[in-house]
Amino acid sequence: MNYQLSNTASKSHLELTFGLPIKYPNIYRPKIRIDGRKEQSIPIITMEEPNCISEGIWGILPHDFEGDWKHFQKLKITLHTNAKEIHQSILYKEALEKRRCLILVTGFYMHHIVQNDIETFLVEKETPKPFAIAGVYNVLEDGFLTCTVINTESNDLLTSEKNLYNQMPLEIPSLFKNMWLNPKTDLEDIKRIIDKPYLTKFKIQNIAS
Repeated sequence: MNYQLSNTASKSHLELTFGLPIKYPNIYRPKIRIDGRKEQSIPIITMEEPNCISEGIWGILPHDFEGDWKHFQKLKITLHTNAKEIHQSILYKEALEKRRCLILVTGFYMHHIVQNDIETFLVEKETPKPFAIAGVYNVLEDGFLTCTVINTESNDLLTSEKNLYNQMPLEIPSLFKNMWLNPKTDLEDIKRIIDKPYLTKFKIQNIAS
């Protein structure tokens, strides 16, 4: 997986899918390509406000941080983390316990080497619809949220010698959404969700780079 997500869901489609209102409906915009390197926001559901869809800047910063997002990302890109790093890094360890979130998307991008060239592919659900991927977030001094995607190993459909990545976002299915956002959920149960990812069906389509 690279640094790009997709969310083409309309406001009404997103609200209907997750059964929640969008907190800032006037600023919500569907985006076919969300480039995490350009300080873009994505819709998220947080432990703090599980009854609405909020906005978070993709690329987590330290909790109560006051500095510049772009400068920090030059030092360390924090668009993604994984099962090992999230239990060790100061950026993620406390957030996993206290500030988990669901990041709402309709797809993500990946790259393959095809006939000695790089081609871009969009990965979506077999029946296109919004879905939730695992994340953690921090709150900045000014109240803005920043978040990161938790990755897992690519499933069989996405694993191939042509794929440049061996990671993909960890999907959180409806069955586990409340558990993921509940502050009373035991951390061992959270670890099990991360370590034993839900098996989902995706479709892949080649698109213009």
